[in-house]
Amino acid sequence: MAIGPLPKITFQNAADVWKRYEPEEEAIGCQREGMNPEAYLEELAAAELWSEAVKFLTQALPKRESIAWAYQCVRRVAGPELSPPTQAALQAIEEWLADSTDARRRAAHLAAKTVGFDTPAGCVALGVFFSGGSLGPPSLDHAIPPANDLTGKALAGALLIAAVITEPESAPMKLQGFIEQGLQFARDTAELN
Repeated sequence: MAIGPLPKITFQNAADVWKRYEPEEEAIGCQREGMNPEAYLEELAAAELWSEAVKFLTQALPKRESIAWAYQCVRRVAGPELSPPTQAALQAIEEWLADSTDARRRAAHLAAKTVGFDTPAGCVALGVFFSGGSLGPPSLDHAIPPANDLTGKALAGALLIAAVITEPESAPMKLQGFIEQGLQFARDTAELN
């Protein structure tokens, strides 16, 4: 898999991304001092460590792009027959992507709770909630900001669950497809609306 330049990833060093999650032992073996994100992703792809590439890319991309990527992947594997809670969660994500207000971020959190944090759509909606703002109720006088790694962790969970929820034997192929789609987001220099 040719990675190429990834202008949307602003980390100069892959080590700065590694601080945001805990790589598996196999992925640690792919790490080299001074390695940039593109080189690390190439190493992961060569080793076919797709789940590790998913974890890395969800942390390396800007949150909005990472959410849009995870949403597209989850939407694609969800199929046409959606439960009402899944449909509501996906709609809440779409609405936040179209207009990223705090009210829509909080609506995504409510939708995530309804569909469940153990579902792909619920995890992406949770990632929206963790993308900024405050984790506390709107009535609090002070903000409780989310940690920078929470969105990526929720989105990685969404993609990993989405890969195994149906036909788990095809998970490596699905994860590879997810990575290819994520790399498109990382390469695209246009602003995400």
